[in-house]
Amino acid sequence: MSNTVSIKVTSGPMKGKAFDFIEHDTFIFGRAAECHCCLWDDGQVSRRHFIVEVNPPDARIKDFGSLNGTHVNGKKIGSREKGETPEQGQQRKYAEVDLKDGDTLAVGQTKLAVKIIAAAAKGPLCCSRCGKDVGDEAGGRRGGAYICLACRQSIQIDPAAALLELLAKEEAAKAGGTPKAKGDKPAVAGYRIGRRLGIGGFGAVYLAEREVDGHLVAIKVMLSRVAVDEPSRLKFTQEVKLLEALRHDNIVSLIASGSAGGAFYFVMEYCPGGSLSDYMAAHGGKLSAKAALPILRQALEGLAYAHSQGIVHRDLKPANILLTGKPESPVSKISDLGLAKNFDKAGFSGMTVTGAFAGTPVFMPKEQITNFKYVKPVTDVWSFGATAYNLLTGKLPRDFSRGADPMEVVLRGEIIPIRKRDPQIPIALAEVIDRAIQSMPKDRYQSAQEMLDAMRNITL
Repeated sequence: MSNTVSIKVTSGPMKGKAFDFIEHDTFIFGRAAECHCCLWDDGQVSRRHFIVEVNPPDARIKDFGSLNGTHVNGKKIGSREKGETPEQGQQRKYAEVDLKDGDTLAVGQTKLAVKIIAAAAKGPLCCSRCGKDVGDEAGGRRGGAYICLACRQSIQIDPAAALLELLAKEEAAKAGGTPKAKGDKPAVAGYRIGRRLGIGGFGAVYLAEREVDGHLVAIKVMLSRVAVDEPSRLKFTQEVKLLEALRHDNIVSLIASGSAGGAFYFVMEYCPGGSLSDYMAAHGGKLSAKAALPILRQALEGLAYAHSQGIVHRDLKPANILLTGKPESPVSKISDLGLAKNFDKAGFSGMTVTGAFAGTPVFMPKEQITNFKYVKPVTDVWSFGATAYNLLTGKLPRDFSRGADPMEVVLRGEIIPIRKRDPQIPIALAEVIDRAIQSMPKDRYQSAQEMLDAMRNITL
């Protein structure tokens, strides 16, 4: 039996309606048209009242600072204080609650019941690194390989060290012996790993040498935030193998991949110019239109090819565009193509919209929250447009005011035209970027190829 989360309306105008989830997804309740459960005529319901993020068998509800709050098992969470405006309410901390099987939710005339079915775990769940029982930490519902929170925090600076330990344990288990002590530096079979190039929310990237010839590569290590069962690992591995076949001059090649326990590694082409975000920082935080245009066109070439192969990135941003070639005329390449999408789809990312793991979604279009699973090329177009916007202005298409809920900012859909940020941006280039970051997908370029065709016609 697979892990499932079900939310059923038990009373109110939509009584009998059920929403079932078997993969990482979102459920939004409110009066706005994009809400999955839309009660446009209930005055006690806010436009965007609450969101439930599901990563079966886990689920978490987050109130958006609604006027009347949300009742979970009769206890109110969230809501604004009496006399506060919506804007003032958005400065307050929003309530989040992990949901359990049998929980009830209530807003206005509507009540909802939560049903969670979890596949039975085989035996106790222990951390694959330190060995302690982590059944309670993991919610008691998941089985598989798991790295506990304490271990993840202790190895955050050097995730590859955990990978090394887990690989050694697996090798020892196959040989029927005890894992041998390794050197200080992490290692992956066939490669000598050196200095760390960068670190992010899920892991880190290292410079490495191929042992047979000293060829330089980059190795990315990602740590799962949930227990990894074998069916999920196999499905994720199969998806990644498809990415290894992707070859284009403007895409960072994925050479090999593997995993051990809750750690995954990816051997990739090394780009000595670093990321576009690094390049921006070295040039005062933004680039001129003349300097930016060739970089953007090249990256779009790679993205357009990926779209033609049925692959969507899902996590485009300056940090995921890498550079090679001469510093004065760099060649740009799309990196991490499809990794975030497949990692998320497998559920390994944990909760990314609510809770402690949620980042500021500055390069994310609205539909990536409202239609979480079904990202399309037009979703990448928005993220690429936001990347271009940031490259040219050093700013973002939306204003994320201090204390405001970033997901609510995204859902409101308020976007600032690029020439309001900088009137010196050439009109032709501004028109392309502004079209790419339209709130409604139908108003954008529908693929990277369409956007590339428009950008090829720009002369500066």
